[in-house]
Amino acid sequence: MKRRTIITAVLFAAGLIWLATVAAAYQALRRFESTPGRAAIAPVTWPAASRISLAPEWTLVMLIHPHCSCSRASVHELQALIESAPSVRSTVLVYRPSDFRRGWEKTEVVEAASHLRRTRVVMDEDGREARLFGGFTSGQTFLYDRNGRLRFAGGITMLRGHAGLNRGRTDVIDIVHSRATRGTHPVFGCAIVSKTGKEPR
Repeated sequence: MKRRTIITAVLFAAGLIWLATVAAAYQALRRFESTPGRAAIAPVTWPAASRISLAPEWTLVMLIHPHCSCSRASVHELQALIESAPSVRSTVLVYRPSDFRRGWEKTEVVEAASHLRRTRVVMDEDGREARLFGGFTSGQTFLYDRNGRLRFAGGITMLRGHAGLNRGRTDVIDIVHSRATRGTHPVFGCAIVSKTGKEPR
């Protein structure tokens, strides 16, 4: 009887430990998903040194890290945005360190971006363009009007790696359709460029 009681107590304790571990893992995952990346220090006017040209109406620039698990959701949201705002011309800047092996940047998310309508995919070696736009995080999106004035800076996903209707995407669409003048939203993604401009570790 005593042996059975001990076994029952041990199993009960093991069950409690398992439940606590699962709960802690869930909380850690939720914190990761809901913690935004570093916001951009976006120039209020179009950076003259950029090799991207302003579009006749609206110019959207999105920064992407090709190996960030959150980038797929950002590209998915960009597709939805483009379908709702035909006057927007987009450029996806794909971060690529110059000393990494050739083809490192060729991932499914970059391939998906290359099929978006009215969108150019440009390799951004060592994040030079990202720095011109003051961006540090994959998924960071900038919207400039025809006069080169910044109208939106932020992310267009609801959480890390989660696609779906969110304030960032809605803000951009509202601005393009003259229902709002400016907007911002937290950006959820992996670091692209550190404060020193080097590959984040």
